Amino acid sequence: MSFDSISFCCILRNEEKYIHQLIKSLLEASKQINRVEFIFIDDFSNDKTLEILKEYRENDSRFQIYINSSKGKVNGTNLAFSKAKFDFVKFIDGDDLITENLANLPSNFNCLYHDYLEMYGANKEYKVVGKGFSQNARLFREEFRSIPKAMFFFKKSFLESYFPIPAELPFEDLWINFAAAEDMTLKYLPKALYIYRQHDNQYYGSLSNFNSDKQIRMATRFKKYYEYLENNKHPFSFNPKKKIKFFYKALLKEGLINHLFLIISPRLFIKSIIYSFPKLTRLIWKKI
Repeated sequence: MSFDSISFCCILRNEEKYIHQLIKSLLEASKQINRVEFIFIDDFSNDKTLEILKEYRENDSRFQIYINSSKGKVNGTNLAFSKAKFDFVKFIDGDDLITENLANLPSNFNCLYHDYLEMYGANKEYKVVGKGFSQNARLFREEFRSIPKAMFFFKKSFLESYFPIPAELPFEDLWINFAAAEDMTLKYLPKALYIYRQHDNQYYGSLSNFNSDKQIRMATRFKKYYEYLENNKHPFSFNPKKKIKFFYKALLKEGLINHLFLIISPRLFIKSIIYSFPKLTRLIWKKI
């Protein structure tokens, strides 16, 4: 199978500022691919996002536009995936950009991930995702590690085993990472194919714009995923470990003892300190 068909899936809300840039990059990146569709799920925007999308659809039948079944990215992601009909799927965000012509991608994969450029304002920084994910997927799953979902390409037939995402979960990104980690032939491409925009309005973003509100959101995400996987049947070959519970309790400031319990898991311990005190961490890094 050659890489000649792809469904781009984008769930967006109030992205009138960036949507033209995203679409321009999509059209450029896919111009040599034979079969392409652009699936946009509008998550109840109250700006001109939907109006802009409809203008593109009038001139290009490859654009599919749907109103989300109910508010939230999980529902939107499930809807977009259900509408995708081509061999490969890539989830993208409404404020980001594709950077490369994708026609030359390999096609012998179930899941492929890649590097990206992180952009804050006009500045871009190359982010190496690295081979760690593909070489140690078990540890990534155990520690609920994730990379931005837009860094993956999936064969649709592979991903169908892990959809739909349970509607009660707060976000789609961790579930998509868990699915990727199930691929025993997971492939890594050391090339930046995506620009991941950072700004203060993001739900999470990176440490550069992390704050106390985002800290609570992160903890809540881990808590809900932990509880769901602990108490429900799921398609993954692992179950959550107690260290995840200590981690989200540490972020929720439910006692210093939770940080101490994490010492047996050095990466989660360090992460709990960094994300519990993001301002102090940024200050230290600037001094180093």
